[in-house]
Amino acid sequence: MPADISKLQTCLGLMKEVYENNPTQAVRGQGFINILHDYCVDELEAIGIPRKKIIKEATIFGSHKPKNVDVAVIDEINGPFVIVGLRSQMSSVSKNILTYYEEIIGDCISLHDRFPMAVICYIYLLPNRSIKPSKGHESIDLDRAEKLFKLITDRGDWRNTKDKYEHFAFLKVDFATNPPELLDTISELQINSFFDKIKLTYNERNFFQPL
Repeated sequence: MPADISKLQTCLGLMKEVYENNPTQAVRGQGFINILHDYCVDELEAIGIPRKKIIKEATIFGSHKPKNVDVAVIDEINGPFVIVGLRSQMSSVSKNILTYYEEIIGDCISLHDRFPMAVICYIYLLPNRSIKPSKGHESIDLDRAEKLFKLITDRGDWRNTKDKYEHFAFLKVDFATNPPELLDTISELQINSFFDKIKLTYNERNFFQPL
């Protein structure tokens, strides 16, 4: 079933409240992004993954070192089946996005090296403008980010390139509205179909134990 957008909008409202209360603590203390983590867990459960197999903040071995991943579906015998990374940038986006972009591609390669059949995905949240008081409503180039993210999604066959995610969702958000508004993005990056695509890819690779 499609992602629960109503629940996501409630989630974005809570995130806005946490962030506006104390922007620095919300980011450094992970309170802001953890709300989105919980939404992701609920949506994975909704597509048929048992909650007991969904782990937040798991440590998984990559090809060269352990990786801390945000949400993972792990079988105690067979290892990780699904991994979902999540990131948000609420300010200084132009300054840091290429660094983070390079970082998440490196993580993707490392995890695919070790677990080539795992369904490795990502959710990236950006506001259309910063609501951090000190940034003075910094304007953010969402079109540029969209073009970057399109290059690293839809990996397809697990034998293909390792520098793409199976699926990638881009959350463009206008936090200046009440409640926050989820803005349109291209079909390849829409959250609406993100979890259904995870289920489809999982079932294609694990046909002997489908969801």
